[in-house]
Amino acid sequence: MTFSLSNYYDVVRCANIDAELECVNTLQLTKWRINQSVLEVMQQCWSSGQKWEGLPRRDDLPLDPYPFESKPDVMTDQQAHVYKQWCVKRAKTHETNTKTLSQRIQVERTLEIAHDYTKHDTFYFQWQLDFRTRKYPRENFLNPQVADYGKALLEFSVGMPITCPDDATWLAIHGANQFGVDKVSLVDREMWALSNTQNALDVYEDPFSCLWWQDADKPWAALAWCFEWAEYTIAVGEGREFITHLPCQADGSCNGIQHLSAMLLDEEGGKSVNLLPSDKPEDIYGDVADMATVTLQVEADAGNEVARQLLEVGVCRAIAKRPVMIVPYSGTKHASRDYVRQALIKKCNGTAPWGDQYTPAVLLATDHIWDAISSTITGARKVMDYITKIAAEYGKYNTLMEWTTPTGFPVQQRYFKKKVKRLNTHLINKKIEMDYDDEVAVVDTKRYKSSSSPNFVHSMDACALTLTVIKCVEKGVTQFAMIHDSYGTYSPQMGIMSECLRESFVELYTSKDWLYELWVEAKRKLPTDADLPLPPKKGSLNLKEVLSSKYFFA
Repeated sequence: MTFSLSNYYDVVRCANIDAELECVNTLQLTKWRINQSVLEVMQQCWSSGQKWEGLPRRDDLPLDPYPFESKPDVMTDQQAHVYKQWCVKRAKTHETNTKTLSQRIQVERTLEIAHDYTKHDTFYFQWQLDFRTRKYPRENFLNPQVADYGKALLEFSVGMPITCPDDATWLAIHGANQFGVDKVSLVDREMWALSNTQNALDVYEDPFSCLWWQDADKPWAALAWCFEWAEYTIAVGEGREFITHLPCQADGSCNGIQHLSAMLLDEEGGKSVNLLPSDKPEDIYGDVADMATVTLQVEADAGNEVARQLLEVGVCRAIAKRPVMIVPYSGTKHASRDYVRQALIKKCNGTAPWGDQYTPAVLLATDHIWDAISSTITGARKVMDYITKIAAEYGKYNTLMEWTTPTGFPVQQRYFKKKVKRLNTHLINKKIEMDYDDEVAVVDTKRYKSSSSPNFVHSMDACALTLTVIKCVEKGVTQFAMIHDSYGTYSPQMGIMSECLRESFVELYTSKDWLYELWVEAKRKLPTDADLPLPPKKGSLNLKEVLSSKYFFA
């Protein structure tokens, strides 16, 4: 069987995708400029060659000198041990330098582009859809979806006046969020910003003397906020009108699980990711960490020394966060180990009770975190398993898996088995794999099963964004800073955007049963003897509660 790409293009051309095109065209109309205050600080920091949070090292780590004045003809056991340790450390330094090379190139190129863009009062980004209708800027290096330091270099070129204290509410909340003060109420976040006004003014006066911004979760976005908040404070003190240019953003609460919970009307899962109203934000990452801590305590009480050491370090939400985040996108327990290792290394900061031997602690922590995740998001797991079973049937019959998004876009998974030709190159001493398609395409069933659930969820979150943008434009919002599950605009208009994104999400999942629609399309596409399971039984979640949930996006 062959699969013609041109046939798929014909299907897309015939489909009504006006909503998606309207959304992309709207995003392309957003007017941007370079935040020159942030750029100036960033250039000085980068040129200094010192280590700054949020930036990689500019230069290679120095290699340790050879441990002997001259190479011994015959090494003693002690010398052999010293030499071996030197070789190991040197190899690790080489590995670190190689890994950070691309990051350094990224920073250099981003700064070069930003400097060049300062010539323009206004510039625009081109946007595009991927096959799931997720939206991405086409430009590399500098765009609204890159790393913290890149996003901090961008602001809206057309400003909006802040005419009353309420207009500055989301500017305050945005600042708290950048500093990691995002697990408290919105009122407390606003009060945090007000209480730290002097810190922001000190940073504004001299960001190299007052390094408070370097302690933030997102230090460069925090620096941009300090400049904006300080200028707003000064303008208010002088009785002047303040024009804000800074995009303020609200982030979804583990957005993948939000969508999976909404599909199944899973009340327990929905509550854990703020689909239901509450006085303070629910924290699924913290819940998982707490549950893992309880089960680790049982092992520690039974005499497990590694469990005792992990409790001494503390299994916090930062360690549990990435494993939880990847679950809706078919993340595996094996993949979680890398994230747990990185988080433990960062938290221990060279003082781990197990020294450099992290593996036993990583394996044990991952086991308990994974078990805690499985206990917390049972509803989401049911949805993911259902989508995976549908995908397996498509693979069994060597048929392209298809579904139509709520905005009418025909999604087609085109994953085929490949022959792989491996070539060794001298490019940073890495093996480069080059692949090409089989002459006769065969659906890659294994990849179908691993990719179908994340792709389906991504297509739904992309629709939520599309519907939100269209609704916002109808209510007068025209400038957007959008990153899949993080929506932003001016502080005075964040209230409007917050209403629109909640209304769009509720309309999305009350208009149709999209899991059933997936089954209907599979039934139509596959042979009559295909073993297609019906969607899992729905729960009792009232989606209209999302309209009143302050922390759904916050």
